[in-house]
Amino acid sequence: MGVLKRNEKRCKGRRDSISTLLKLLFISSLFLFVLMYNATIMGDGFFIVDEVNSILINEGEPGTVLCIQDDLLYVSLINYTEGEGYSNIIQIIDVHQPENPVVVGSYELGVYEYLLDFKIRENIAYMLTELWYIIGQWGSVALLDITDPTNPVRIGSSTPESIRYYRVNRTDRIGIYKNYTYVSSWELLIFDCSNRTLPVRVGSYPSSLGDVHVENDLGDVHVENDYLYLVSNGVTIYSLADPVNPVFLGAVESTKGFSVRSGVYGNYVISAFRDAGIQVYDCTDPTQPTICGDYSFPNWQLYIEGNIQDMEIVGDRVFAGGNELYVFDISKPQKLKRMARLKVGDQNLSQITVANNYMYLTFPSSIRIYSYVENSLGRNFGLVLDCRL
Repeated sequence: MGVLKRNEKRCKGRRDSISTLLKLLFISSLFLFVLMYNATIMGDGFFIVDEVNSILINEGEPGTVLCIQDDLLYVSLINYTEGEGYSNIIQIIDVHQPENPVVVGSYELGVYEYLLDFKIRENIAYMLTELWYIIGQWGSVALLDITDPTNPVRIGSSTPESIRYYRVNRTDRIGIYKNYTYVSSWELLIFDCSNRTLPVRVGSYPSSLGDVHVENDLGDVHVENDYLYLVSNGVTIYSLADPVNPVFLGAVESTKGFSVRSGVYGNYVISAFRDAGIQVYDCTDPTQPTICGDYSFPNWQLYIEGNIQDMEIVGDRVFAGGNELYVFDISKPQKLKRMARLKVGDQNLSQITVANNYMYLTFPSSIRIYSYVENSLGRNFGLVLDCRL
């Protein structure tokens, strides 16, 4: 028996030595990847990120991605022509082969007309435009037929309405529900678009909503599952059982201030804040929404301009970015998990659009297209590889 025990001890010692050696080899390989590919270890997952193309925006003129649908990227460009001034153009780019994007169509807005928001339902684009030729802040809801993307056709526009707003970087200013369009400004405006040639305002609500007073503007507007969510320094929820007369259900205030971007994930609202991280609101009971999840940046990252400028929810992932790109796992909204962090370029990105394992990141003078691959390692760490050599 003594011999057997000694042999068993020796075998166990060898196994432990081999296990330790394998761990050391794995860690060495991991750091080798870090050195070779500028990788970042963070979170839970394995990401390979590769820049595949870059679209110049009118030789440096301002521009931004509006949305992507059916492999068509819709981009808003501000174009300057000497002697004629500025014009706002919607450019349509075929990206079914992101390595070779092709412009297939465009639409130029009217003189002194500027695009504030753009949402697509079926083959109709709903646009919120600002009218520069009227003193003060005035705007209009306009409909664009994009059935033929090579030849978009404007169907109709509402009469000009006073549309006041405080933060110009809001992108979710309109929400679509059945034949109605909801516009967020310093008040909630409701337009009936049943007659597509002439949308008509049929209702409005002031900025004191329910028991919560919202300062400056109402923020993002989202319409999901017969509910309307207004997201700014918290969440306010309305029932759309009667689309013309939304009924206040409940509200919760944020502990992080005003969000820069938000989205809906099932019964949860996700808000991103410029330098304060991300907050999650549980809206399962719309009459009593609560804060259920929170992610704050480490102290050394606070107050860096551009920490988060935009975010996009895709499946159970949140892509957020500004001075860096972050990926969060929100499959358990009560416990956010940061999966990846990656420096992309030497400029802050202003907008993120994600579709079909590609990211379209808007920078001051270009839209950069990145492919990404994700595989779970089943361990509590992750690896992001920036494959640009």
